Amino acid sequence: MPDLSVLLPARDAEATIATAVSSTLRALPADAELVVLDDGSSDATAELARAAGRDDHRLRVVTAPPSGGLTRALTSLMGMTDSRLVARMDADDVCLPWRFRTTLAAVEAGQDMVFAQVVDLLGRRPRPQAPVGIPSRTFALHLLLTNPVSHPTMLARRELVDRVGGYREVPAEDYDLWLRCAAAGARMSRVASWGLLYRVHPGQITASSSWRARSWADPDQARAFADLSERTVGRRLTRLVALEGLEPAERAAGLAEFRSAVEPVVNAVGGVEGLRLRRRLRRRIRQVESGGTQPSTRPSTDDPGAPAGEEDRP
Repeated sequence: MPDLSVLLPARDAEATIATAVSSTLRALPADAELVVLDDGSSDATAELARAAGRDDHRLRVVTAPPSGGLTRALTSLMGMTDSRLVARMDADDVCLPWRFRTTLAAVEAGQDMVFAQVVDLLGRRPRPQAPVGIPSRTFALHLLLTNPVSHPTMLARRELVDRVGGYREVPAEDYDLWLRCAAAGARMSRVASWGLLYRVHPGQITASSSWRARSWADPDQARAFADLSERTVGRRLTRLVALEGLEPAERAAGLAEFRSAVEPVVNAVGGVEGLRLRRRLRRRIRQVESGGTQPSTRPSTDDPGAPAGEEDRP
């Protein structure tokens, strides 16, 4: 079996799948595979994926009827593979050549789950996020404030993902998985380099509102967040996004509880990392006090006003 499996679900992605496949194969080490699940496409996604890696034995393309959503497609892909490590890739992104070299090095150095920064691509305009990492010692604190990472940059030990129950059918399946991994004591970090070009689509602006509302109300994610906050700051807290929909008096009470638990732990973090955390906390508090902000073009699971990594930009 290969040491690493990259999971790429795709549906009706004929415009971008060839680039996604070819760029991923160029970056992959020899002892790895790229598994593409054509999830009920009505176009030439599968054919173009195969053509992009025609002479590369590391590519597998599997066609199947529609699975019923991303979570089910990812669960199917997990079941099709048995590698020690798993990684993600999206059908419309571009993998950068050094992505796996940098994230694999972090895993071999002891991390359980690793992410990279991305270069947002809106049309033809690249907008790179600053190449700033997040160390494992503060990763859980970042998760209590926002989703600081991009799902398709993930590389993780399969044992960890399986141990916490894999992907669940919740509105933000990625953030939900990060919360459960961190609550289980996983060593998680983001490397200080770009891993892929992330395409931002105008449709994400309208899609984000209904998705966000469902995420706020999900009880499984609320429990996962409370589990992590209890481990990290000693108290079971309510997610900041859930406070935004409350009446002003209830919101103020919830914010006071959140600040009293989180601020002392954040303030104890020194150096530049501590400054970044305090700035992020202040920003999130201001957003909640004002009742939230308008959706961004790129939904961030637990930060309605800023895409993942926004506060790391130069």
